Order: sequence, then C-alpha cells, then structure tokens
Amino acid sequence: MRTMNGLSAESYTEDQDAGNLCSLEHSCGFHSQNCICAALRTTFGIDLPKGAHKYALATGQELDPETLPNSPVIGILTGAVAIVAHLSDGRRTITGLFLPGDYINLATLQRQFDGTITALTPSAVQLMEYPVFEKLLSRSDTARDHFIDQTNNFLFRLLDHSNDLAKKTPIERIAAFIFELKSRMLPRSGHQFNSITIPFGRRDIADYLGLQPETVSRGFTTLTNEGVISLPEADLVTIEDVRRLRLIANGGRPRKRGA
Repeated sequence: MRTMNGLSAESYTEDQDAGNLCSLEHSCGFHSQNCICAALRTTFGIDLPKGAHKYALATGQELDPETLPNSPVIGILTGAVAIVAHLSDGRRTITGLFLPGDYINLATLQRQFDGTITALTPSAVQLMEYPVFEKLLSRSDTARDHFIDQTNNFLFRLLDHSNDLAKKTPIERIAAFIFELKSRMLPRSGHQFNSITIPFGRRDIADYLGLQPETVSRGFTTLTNEGVISLPEADLVTIEDVRRLRLIANGGRPRKRGA
C-alpha cells in the first residue's frame, strides 16, 4: 500500500500497471484513440512505476499542490475532481472541473494557482512526477501531440465557461453545462446517447456556474416542465429536445424585461 500526503492506495494492488493513465471511460488522460500509455511503456519500460502511482480520494478530500513533490501531472481515472477556491468572505467557487480522461498539469498551473484540488465524488487519480512526464514528451512525438491537443481543449473550455459566466442567464448556463457534460462524458451503460450522468450534487454545479443551489434546482425543474429535459434519476439527465436546449444554451431564449 502506498500513501502520500493523506492519499490512500487501498483500492489498488502493487502489481498493477502504474504506467497506465487509462480511465474506465476513456482511453487515457489525453482523449485519444491512440492510447498514450503505449508510448509510456515503450519509452520507460519497467522504470515508469518509480514516478507514477495511483491513489484513491474520498469525497471532499483535498490535495495541496505545494505538498506534492516534483509538480506531478494528475490523471483523473474515475469520479470528478475540481480546483476549488474560496473568496475572502468564505464563498466557494469551482474554477476548474476535471472528469475521467482529463489531467491536471501542476507544473503550469502552480504559477497562478489559487485553491485546492478537491474530489467532488469518490475518485481515483494517478500522479506522474513531472520529470517523468517531461521525459516522455521529449521522446515521443505522439505523446507531445496529445499533450498539445489536450492543452488546447482545456483552454477552449475555459474560454467557453468564462463566456457563460459573464453573459448568460442562469437557465442558459445550466443548458450549456448539460452540453458540456454531454461532450465530456460517455453515456451511462444501458441508457440512450442523450442521457448524461451528473456525477456531483447541485451545490457543486452551483459553485461551478456561479449560482445558488436553489437557482440550479429551479433551472432543472423549469427545463423539465417545458419538456426540454427529463430527470429519470437524481443524477441522470436525458435531453428530450436537443434543438430547444441548444437554443437556450446559445442565448436564444427570450429574456424577461430587465434580465
């Protein structure tokens, strides 16, 4: 069993492949059909486990980037992990959301990092020491291309989200959030393609969208009553009218006077 800074590896065994960034839902932390783990094993062989380890996080468990050695790259294997910051008056905000197949590059984030890395649900992550990761990028064109693509996707997602927060009404933010999850998560087994699992609660959604939890709940109720979505389960959203939901997400819903 490995532990580091309060992390527990109880759900993993020592002989499992620590050189594997694959999640249960995506090929690996770089969202590619060509799994980067093959490049990892080819480049490092049996040396990789010395710099890459898997850990389990409980809901609410935090990682302080300053306590993690060698600015690791954190691959999200299962669950949901967020960068959480608090304002001076105690208000909580989620400034970054990471789902299975995503990764957090602390080597670049630490320069302007404010907050903690927090598990929103029971999650599994892999930490790869940055010198190991950097060595991979220098030796593998495939890995470097994946890294650039994923970094660009992360940047575009941040730009879209900042636009949502700055310009959109609460109902428009919620609609855009549903589409964001749809593009980032595979449908739950046994459910149709337009069914999206929401892996965390209304409070976390509210902190991500800059809203109050009650506003988020009312928004989901409104969209349900209008037949745009349905909620067959508490953590499952089914899009019933894609065109109308897209119209709302893009700001096409008629606004009330003064909104």
